[in-house]
Amino acid sequence: MRYAKGSIALTQTHDYPLLRQILRSQFVTHSQLFELMRRCGYERNRRVFDWRLLRLVTHGFVARHQAPSVGAEPAYSISASGIAILQGSGECFVPLPTPRNPRHRELNVLHAIELNNIRLSLLRAGLEILWVAETEIRSRNEHTPSGFAKDYDALVTVAVDGGSARFALEYERTSKSRTDYEKIAQNLMRERAVERILYLVPNQDLLSFVARFFQGVGLPMFFGLAPAWHERLLDMPIISPHGERHSSLRQVLQ
Repeated sequence: MRYAKGSIALTQTHDYPLLRQILRSQFVTHSQLFELMRRCGYERNRRVFDWRLLRLVTHGFVARHQAPSVGAEPAYSISASGIAILQGSGECFVPLPTPRNPRHRELNVLHAIELNNIRLSLLRAGLEILWVAETEIRSRNEHTPSGFAKDYDALVTVAVDGGSARFALEYERTSKSRTDYEKIAQNLMRERAVERILYLVPNQDLLSFVARFFQGVGLPMFFGLAPAWHERLLDMPIISPHGERHSSLRQVLQ
């Protein structure tokens, strides 16, 4: 079959999984994207991957960004054309609001990239069973009656000592207002669709600030440091909103 000049034929085995990963990551660096595709079994050859990604950028399905805070490496997001293609293939998606403030946009990029690193640590250790991204959670919350109390950053199912466990994941890179946390806590009191929630934060001060807002939530909630996640994963220490310390995340997941 001949295709019009300037058009491309997208493959179900390589192009569509690549577009889906970019969509679900929201923003992702070049090296992160290759590792995600490699570890998920879609791509092995770096040269072929580079060619495929450049092809999607050139034809307008993927947007490339140079963010000063990310460094020299480019970051990628899905374009309107890429979204249209995926929606036609059955992808569940609700557009995320785009901040007008450049600083807020930059923070969104950093949050997404650091969340990718959180997932990659799990993949490298061979512990991930299922990762449901925020885009999929938001779609379920908007379009179905059986959603969640919050648009979590991810729903994560991990392998634990021969079994599995699921938790909602929130990565809190910077603090929100007191009013925001009070509203989130009220919403989480109605949560019935997840078993437990894990908040990861970059430092101890932010952990102490965030955790105290959730003391009235009946759902099991735990808080830990992102650096400890990367170093120890399920063996990282965590605390409850009331300050109760657990020697490891594994302990509360069993």
